[in-house]
Amino acid sequence: MSLVKKLCAAFCISCLLITAASAKTYWHFTFKAFNDPNDNSAVEWAWVTMVEMSKERAFTAEAATIQRHGGRLQGTIFAFVRGAAWRSDHSYTKKTRCKGRPAEKEIFWHASDSESVFAGGQINTDGSFQFSFTTRPILKANGTWFDPKGRGHAFVGPVSVDGEPAEEMKGGFTLYGVNYRDALEHHRRCGKAWAKQYKSDFSHFQHSRIRETLDPGENGFFGQEFWGPRDSKTIVYDVRRSSSSRHPHWKRQEM
Repeated sequence: MSLVKKLCAAFCISCLLITAASAKTYWHFTFKAFNDPNDNSAVEWAWVTMVEMSKERAFTAEAATIQRHGGRLQGTIFAFVRGAAWRSDHSYTKKTRCKGRPAEKEIFWHASDSESVFAGGQINTDGSFQFSFTTRPILKANGTWFDPKGRGHAFVGPVSVDGEPAEEMKGGFTLYGVNYRDALEHHRRCGKAWAKQYKSDFSHFQHSRIRETLDPGENGFFGQEFWGPRDSKTIVYDVRRSSSSRHPHWKRQEM
């Protein structure tokens, strides 16, 4: 083999090794929550992309300590790439009484979107993965960490509108894993009007993590979870593992 051919072969092998070393594995999550068991048009959607990262890179100080003692920090964690959410407008009524007479209480919210979405997860030692919406410190795709609670977040309370009853705000605002631009849920009862913070149904996954398994040759998974009183709430989700950072359903209401 000539010197030129040897150099070309060596260069090609180097390129392949660099490509293999730099290859990343992304996880794309799509969620749909049904807010009202009596109205399937009342929904929320969320889209999240994560990327696999070794725990050695994510926890450099801990990895160095373990290495000094002759060990190695093993495992894989999900680094957060991006997240977004959307909810439909919805209203419903409940039976109540006003001054001793039968009446109705109205509860409603307006359609809104969100770029304030936070999530985390990891691949477990048994090969399963876990995912949750969270407000705990989050690993970013560049290997750094940030605390969602340490950032500034703007929440807007009730705004007076001509022709509409004046609302008072009940309670304060809390940061959740999913926070909409319009953070209000409106209430009307017995001639009174007030608002409180809307809590996304995806907050369910701040307390109950998704834990499932994708087989080595499998790159997709569809699941669902029932929760709430008498399991009246439903969340369905689609998980895709890919070498591409492009979410296949990003901000599209589809699975």
